[in-house]
Amino acid sequence: MQLASAYTSAALIGRAQEQQALRSPSATPEGNGASALSDNNAQTAGPVQDQKAPEKPRQTGSPAPTKSTIDSAAETAKATAKSKASAANAVFARYELTQISATEIDQMTSELKTAGFDDLGFLMGLERQGATYRTEMESRANVLGYETNSGFDAEAPIDLLAKTRSERDLAHRYGQTTERLDSQLAKLEAAHMKRPSAAAPTGPSAQMAETLVLFQAQRLWIE
Repeated sequence: MQLASAYTSAALIGRAQEQQALRSPSATPEGNGASALSDNNAQTAGPVQDQKAPEKPRQTGSPAPTKSTIDSAAETAKATAKSKASAANAVFARYELTQISATEIDQMTSELKTAGFDDLGFLMGLERQGATYRTEMESRANVLGYETNSGFDAEAPIDLLAKTRSERDLAHRYGQTTERLDSQLAKLEAAHMKRPSAAAPTGPSAQMAETLVLFQAQRLWIE
């Protein structure tokens, strides 16, 4: 009887210990899994926080132009163009385009190039009227067996405006394009208009003399 009672007590104690162990959180698989998962997250989160953000690639090359730089470049270009135009006008002022020789045309063309005049089409048009071009064309014709004998005089004055206008009209008459000659003539006329006029005579003009005579007559009549 005592032995059976001892076995029964031992069995009850063992079952009570098993139930207490089952109720403990640390003993459950879910508790162990959650704890392990939190530990793993803590271990993996640590290195991520220590990583630095990737650096942005540095831009290479010249910086973009600013508004002030663009304005400064525009002002410089405008000043340069104005200076060239002023230098070209000074060259044109030294020549009378309605009485200019072929030799003077060559000189004027050379001076325009030196002054920075960069209208190549206009300069080529002038060179065609110059002594060098005319002499070279006649020499080539003579080599081919053609007797030109045009009686060309490099020092004889010509009206360059009238000559260019005549070439334009002739090209138009034969149905050829006149765009180049129209542009050449317009620029020559503009240069001629900008040329300072001849100096006025130092003596009184006819109109002024007539006015003085009338004034004197009126004064004598009143007296």
